[in-house]
Amino acid sequence: MMSSDKELNSPRERTATIISKIHAASDVVELIMEINEGREAAMLGSRFSSPLPGQFAHIAVPGSFLRRPLSVAGFDDESGRLRIIVRRAGKGSSALASLPVGSSLNLLFPLGNPFPMELIESFGKVWIVAGGIGLAPLLFAARRASQRRLAVRSFVGFRDDTHVFGVEELEEYGPVSLVVGGVVTERLSEVMDREAPGLIFACGPAPMLGALRLVCAPRGVRAFVSLEERMGCGVGACLVCNCGIKSPDGFAYKRVCADGPVFDISEVGFE
Repeated sequence: MMSSDKELNSPRERTATIISKIHAASDVVELIMEINEGREAAMLGSRFSSPLPGQFAHIAVPGSFLRRPLSVAGFDDESGRLRIIVRRAGKGSSALASLPVGSSLNLLFPLGNPFPMELIESFGKVWIVAGGIGLAPLLFAARRASQRRLAVRSFVGFRDDTHVFGVEELEEYGPVSLVVGGVVTERLSEVMDREAPGLIFACGPAPMLGALRLVCAPRGVRAFVSLEERMGCGVGACLVCNCGIKSPDGFAYKRVCADGPVFDISEVGFE
């Protein structure tokens, strides 16, 4: 019996097959996975309920004890195909990026709280701010915003030319400011001096996000950030991925996997 849409969109253990593999940049690989339930839904003329931008998949990598959390970089509603982008950063991510087409994987999906896409409607536009591999979840957010006919402007930074990816795709949705070997928030600040962004979605290294908060706060700009943290269980039980969140008493600790990974930037402690 086919599962209901509610069940299909709930976080649960699933199986998927790698059907495409592209080397997007130095040490960066894009994988397209076919979720088995999504394929079954397509065959029956149904739809696999889509994950939301900002959510992630927790993937079991052969030979690794811990799963690897990877942001959803895209999802096709009709076929149930999941897109992820992997940077070879360690043993587990390198092993995942090295798997051949046809490999079968076990994953928990979808997990996490997404970007507040509904807020873009009130602003009419969104600015994307990304650093390096942090662009992955923002590609999905930019695409969904564009599909709603909302204005998208992007600011993307990479350490050098060999690590650049996804820029041509972003240009399909709106203007892109590319910064290579520099500080992307400086470029953002220059543009914000003459144009209001409305709402910002961002992901990247903590120093970049801390700088982004300093840019947004005095201007009263609202921003939401997807945090990158090491995870254990991915469902909030092990507390490995705690992060400091501002509270009336100072700081409280929240779980990036279960309470995030998306947070209002004004709440996050980057100190």
